[in-house]
Amino acid sequence: KLFPVLAAWGATGLLVEWEDTFPYFGRLAGVGSLASPTPVYSESDVRQIHDLAVENNLSVIPLVQTFGHFEFVLKHSEWRELREVPNYPSSICPSHPLTLPLVTEMLDQMIQLSPAARHIHIGADEVWHLGLCSLCTAKSKERTFLLHITAVLSHLRSRHPHVRPIMWDDMLRNVDQSVLHEFKIGELVEPMVWHYQSAQTFSLTKEMWHKYSQVFPRVWLASAFKGATGSCQLLPITSHHVSNHQQWLATQEQINDSFQQVCGIAFTGWSRYDHFATLCELLPPSLPSLALCLQIWLSRQFNEEIFRSVSKQLGYTENSFSLNPYPRPQSIPKELGFPGWKVAVGVEWLANLRAKQNHVLDSDQVQTWLNPWQIENNFTNPMQIESLHSVFKELEQEWQSLERYLLQHLPEVYYEKTITEWISTLVTPCTRRLREISEATSRQLQIQS
Repeated sequence: KLFPVLAAWGATGLLVEWEDTFPYFGRLAGVGSLASPTPVYSESDVRQIHDLAVENNLSVIPLVQTFGHFEFVLKHSEWRELREVPNYPSSICPSHPLTLPLVTEMLDQMIQLSPAARHIHIGADEVWHLGLCSLCTAKSKERTFLLHITAVLSHLRSRHPHVRPIMWDDMLRNVDQSVLHEFKIGELVEPMVWHYQSAQTFSLTKEMWHKYSQVFPRVWLASAFKGATGSCQLLPITSHHVSNHQQWLATQEQINDSFQQVCGIAFTGWSRYDHFATLCELLPPSLPSLALCLQIWLSRQFNEEIFRSVSKQLGYTENSFSLNPYPRPQSIPKELGFPGWKVAVGVEWLANLRAKQNHVLDSDQVQTWLNPWQIENNFTNPMQIESLHSVFKELEQEWQSLERYLLQHLPEVYYEKTITEWISTLVTPCTRRLREISEATSRQLQIQS
């Protein structure tokens, strides 16, 4: 259901970071989906995804991290010795003799199961720990980084000459132009320049663009339609992402003539800030943001007419969807017209109910007549807490209704493991807090009677 809609909205490809959901095999089976106790993507699922993409004229660019954001591999005891810092699983040591064989085998397996792919993304962003271990301190950090990256890229050129490599650019921003020329990296890879800030704080310098234009014939851009405004954000702040794309439009106009080709732009939608981070915005409630940002890019502008048109296409018949989901509560449509809309409605409902509960539990009435000390010492006034008791019961009933709704519709989109994590993170703590104070209130009313 999703791929045809993405194509209709104007998307031409998919940048897919599989991480530990890819069915790595052989000696790598332990780091991928085959080791999962619950169903995740199988080899046939991967082929089906690629086939569906081809049917909808969407090219697939697989992304395999090869340096930083390597937690999903380095968390395993088998690969722990490859950590740059023993206690931190984020970055791999580029000087360890087992590192290059590991990352190149991961790339080989990814390409093997992605036969139609004409690009491969090697990640290489946010290498937090670099040049710190005893094997790496003999060289400068930038040379350590480039030696590893160019070794990875040289492997791709020799083994997979039909595949054009892409990498994130941030680790190159502070590297001197002469050093980039020395490593001939412009002949090996196309950088994807990412920046997710709104226009007010957008900060890619002219000097950076000039340096890149002297090194790289081709460049990619990367914006964000979700997953860039807070590590535990529940709903996308679409106004931020609209502003980000407006600024990218202006930036592209400025740099177009500096490169042989600006190859395209990736509209990124991050779901976690790293492997161990909690889930941020789910995809279904973020699809309106994606649809609007795509239309802004294709129209080269943003105005009220575009906003209303996209909203109407998505099923918002009475009013356009909200560009800012906060503060809560906000009205929620009863029916929409895009894949996963029932999950989107459930998340909106959660945002409303969570705000409603917080308004009650953080109220002066609770803080004044039902605080923890008063409960512990049975020092409560029934006149003040009787009305709260009925409010708590109403909230409990609404939480039960919401949880039933979510458990009905989340499986339409997500695997059981993801559902369990999301419910346990966002629903269970709220219901537990409410249940505890509700039960305490009942006990206080019994005691005072």
